[in-house]
Amino acid sequence: MASTPAIAKLTDPPSERAPDVAELADPYTCMTPRFGWLAQFFARHFFRDFAFDPEDAARLKRLEQRGAVIYVMRYSSRLDYFLFNWLFLAAGIRRAGFATGLRYYLYRPLPQALGLMARRLWLRTRLGREGMRDRSLAVTRGLVEGGGTLFLFLRTNQIRSRVLRRRGALAAAQKELDYLSEVVDTTFGSPREVALVPLALFWRKGARARRRFLNVFYGGPERPTDTSKVLSFLWNYENLALRVGTPIDLRGFVDERRSDGVERVAKQVRRSILIFLRREERPVLGAALRPRARIEEAVLRDADVRSQIEAEAASSGRSLRREESRALRYVREIAASPSPSMLAALDVIVSWIFRKLFVRIEVTGLDRTVEEAKLRPLVLVPSHRSHFDYLILSWLFYERHLVPPLVAAGINLAFWPLGPIFRRAGAFFLRRSFAGNRLYASVFRSYVQMLLKDGVTQEFFIEGTRSRTGKTLQPRLGMLDMILEAFGRGVRQDVALIPVAFTYERLVEESSITEERRGKRKSSETLIELIRARSVLKRRFGSVTVRFGEPISLSDSVDLTTAEFAHEICRQINQLVTAGRSSVSATALLGGSARAVRQSVFAERVSEVARVLEISGFARSENLEECLVRREPERAAGLLLQAGLVERLVRPEGTLLSFPDSSREALAYYRTTIGPGLVWPAVLALGLWRETPRSDVIGAASEWLDLLRLEYFPPGESERCERLNSMLEHFESRGWLLRDAEAHLQATPEGRSWLGFFASQLLPVLETYNALFAAAAGAGVPVPRKRLLADAQRALEDQRLLGEARCTEAVCPTTLANALKLLLEEGVLVVEGDARSDEALFGAGPDFERLGPLRERLGSTMRTR
Repeated sequence: MASTPAIAKLTDPPSERAPDVAELADPYTCMTPRFGWLAQFFARHFFRDFAFDPEDAARLKRLEQRGAVIYVMRYSSRLDYFLFNWLFLAAGIRRAGFATGLRYYLYRPLPQALGLMARRLWLRTRLGREGMRDRSLAVTRGLVEGGGTLFLFLRTNQIRSRVLRRRGALAAAQKELDYLSEVVDTTFGSPREVALVPLALFWRKGARARRRFLNVFYGGPERPTDTSKVLSFLWNYENLALRVGTPIDLRGFVDERRSDGVERVAKQVRRSILIFLRREERPVLGAALRPRARIEEAVLRDADVRSQIEAEAASSGRSLRREESRALRYVREIAASPSPSMLAALDVIVSWIFRKLFVRIEVTGLDRTVEEAKLRPLVLVPSHRSHFDYLILSWLFYERHLVPPLVAAGINLAFWPLGPIFRRAGAFFLRRSFAGNRLYASVFRSYVQMLLKDGVTQEFFIEGTRSRTGKTLQPRLGMLDMILEAFGRGVRQDVALIPVAFTYERLVEESSITEERRGKRKSSETLIELIRARSVLKRRFGSVTVRFGEPISLSDSVDLTTAEFAHEICRQINQLVTAGRSSVSATALLGGSARAVRQSVFAERVSEVARVLEISGFARSENLEECLVRREPERAAGLLLQAGLVERLVRPEGTLLSFPDSSREALAYYRTTIGPGLVWPAVLALGLWRETPRSDVIGAASEWLDLLRLEYFPPGESERCERLNSMLEHFESRGWLLRDAEAHLQATPEGRSWLGFFASQLLPVLETYNALFAAAAGAGVPVPRKRLLADAQRALEDQRLLGEARCTEAVCPTTLANALKLLLEEGVLVVEGDARSDEALFGAGPDFERLGPLRERLGSTMRTR
């Protein structure tokens, strides 16, 4: 296998400065300093918004100072060359003196063009085809030796090359390789530095279909003709994507491999360039999608699906053909049918909607994801907070010239007219439950594995549904298990899973989620609901932050079980959450028992919450950062004031920020989104109410994290201790703790106030757990899940009436379910049947006696509040 050429070291001192090489240029193919009137009109109209990235332009200029620069592209195209001519002139980059595979003089002013045409015709008559080729090779050698610039197209784009017989095609390919061999041979005998710079241009967006036959006139998507290039450009020129590759230090590469000879080195260099171009194309062009009929055929031919069809036919007494028809209906119900035209239309609509709803969409880590997409298939695993999650993610990919992912969407979104639109935008649909339908499960599994085998970028929500609480829900393992199973079968050497976190300053579905938390049943998605939802376009919802995490390689994670893998993804999603104005403001407001706080105190709380979140490793939104940089933290409440969730009361003694009880659920939602960052100071605060040895504080905090592991997905022991120690050092630096000679820690008066503030952020969760534990203790005999949860809610309401609990937002079915699952994992309870079913029976487990100490621990903590 050929090794990859060395990367050019741009910090090295430049070699001998290149001489004036204008006399070495080929007048028939060199870039022109002046265009003809028609070319100039075209360029001014269509190229005016294009420019090199400043860093790319500076890098190319540095390369020019050091020696020859060879720009390499896969296919020759006059339009591409014309565009680069325009960009080079605009950026002050040295023009190319020669280009393989094309004639370019017609882009010059008309008198020059006619003169060059006549001279070339005379030269061609005198020298013949081979003589002209020898002349071009001599020009190539002269430019490399003289430190000039040229364009090298690895393959010419002549229609005749498509219909040549195999021998003729091989001969044409060898001629195209001759120019690269000439460059390599010249580098062998010249001391001058030579840089190869791969370039890639993309003129289209969206998925591409897998075609059986090549369209000779328009060309295939990877090898378009000049006619296709121009038509594609005129139709879609605003969607141009330009990639400037990392320069290859050909001088160093040749010096390391002189013993291999010119021909072999040239092939190694060509292969390295093609690998770069293929990698650059992969995120933009994506995997070729099978036609609908081929998808159906592939799924029905799958061995597991065939086996299940036969099993269903045998058990039911129905014919094989009938079961095959049933399986075919499932494929058609599931499969996506992406269309570039639909994506283009939706891009216009969605862009307009986003401009109406959001101030900005902040994106972090997408470049790293793009680099990963060049190497292996991607599976995006985002948090699920809003119906806008999948719209934003697909829109981001499309706007950045990346093929949008195929999204696993709930069957509830398949209603008309959105269902057909979503399907053509890349959604494939799944039912909420596969229970009792093995044929459907096998068909869906086969479809997912087929996408993975084809290298299609996929997206699924590991929580399974939107979070109504703001927290990351316990993972659903179905989709992840299918992907891990396919990888285990060897359909791909490696796959990268990308955690993604969405953070909304204000949730578009805020009102509906608040109503659901108060007990209203979730309404089904329908056309009528869609029409009613148009009223949200009259409001603004602040900013959205999208953060892409570090890729998780499946080949590096083979030792993890599905559940361990899922928890690691959820932990990373939590760490990617962004602290925004609404979440930090809600934390500041809910940090006490009162419904109002002085604005000066609010400002202090906002600054301190932002500080501890930063220590916890959480990023801050641009809007929040602006408030802190300008030293106006009170402005963080602006969005909540605008929404009417908070009211500013101006009083002679000072301004107050107040919120009604009706706002408590919405504020609790926003606070919960940053709960994974608040838990670190909170668990420390729980153990600092009395004089305590420093080592005991860390141990007690770690035990709290274990107890709340289903809420916050804490990391392993080493990372956990590191974060707790960093937070404890912050407490000491703020003067909240005093340490005596025996390393005992004691809270100062100011410290007790702040420790109480942070500990109170956990109260809703602790009160919910305490209520569930109380219901479990009183159950006695096996009790249905539905009754056990109802008893817990009633216990919580009684505790509030008695003053033993104070958080109205504590009534949370998700938190109750987590507390119940914790008791199962700890062996306190056991269950008969599916633990998520209302009819499942829960009874005392082998460690039921542990329930008493757990209740005492929670109760004593809440009594100190």
